[in-house]
Amino acid sequence: MEVFLLISIVKSKSFGLAAVMTLICSVAGIFLAKLPYVNLIGALVIALLLGISLQVLPVGVREEAAPGIGFISNKFLRLGIILLGFRLNLTKLADAGIKTILVAMLGVSGTIVLTYWLSKKFGAEDELAVLSACGTGICGAAAVMGVSPQIESRDEERKRENEVLAVAVVCVMGTVFTLLEIVIKPMLGLTDSQFGIVAGGSLHEIAHAIAAGSAFGEASLDSALIMKLSRVLLLAPVALIVGYWYQRRLVKESAQDHT
Repeated sequence: MEVFLLISIVKSKSFGLAAVMTLICSVAGIFLAKLPYVNLIGALVIALLLGISLQVLPVGVREEAAPGIGFISNKFLRLGIILLGFRLNLTKLADAGIKTILVAMLGVSGTIVLTYWLSKKFGAEDELAVLSACGTGICGAAAVMGVSPQIESRDEERKRENEVLAVAVVCVMGTVFTLLEIVIKPMLGLTDSQFGIVAGGSLHEIAHAIAAGSAFGEASLDSALIMKLSRVLLLAPVALIVGYWYQRRLVKESAQDHT
């Protein structure tokens, strides 16, 4: 059934329109990245900005392309990341080893705690704070949707609203910080490989880390990808911890209600 659905989407006008828009942004990004000064940003980030600028298109065109864009951003992006993983130098991956995992654990733990604390300080609901913290700390929208089922809520509709808002927050802020990190890289005095570690250890989505890392060559991209994938590995344990924490909270709240 799912295969037939995929075939129908690929054959649809929506997919064709989305594919043309994606191709235009990609090709334009490659050519614009060859210009002086613009090449500091990198082709992927330029293509990302061009994609954002397509919001100026008429509403009818955007609505027509929406299903195809969703399909491409979901299936094709995952395929691209998988293929990109094949080009990783396995020697570098082995050399990174336990050190990268330890750095990822410290970074993810610190980011989740800090983001949760800041969210609560600014008056965010508890569910939104947890989802935003996990999305920021681990791997963006995928982490939000991975952790969300572990959170039991008495108001499912409100929970879905918080999911959407958390995804929007991590996607928008991830894009902003992708551009920011690329701009300030020359001021940081980091090597390309060091910058890749920073990008992979701080940016939200895998696509953000790849975009930032690719702006400064293969060494930067490899480091960003290794660091980012190390954070992604922590999604399952974090989801289990959040689920256990929420279960404990629910038990305490139920006990207080009965007293």
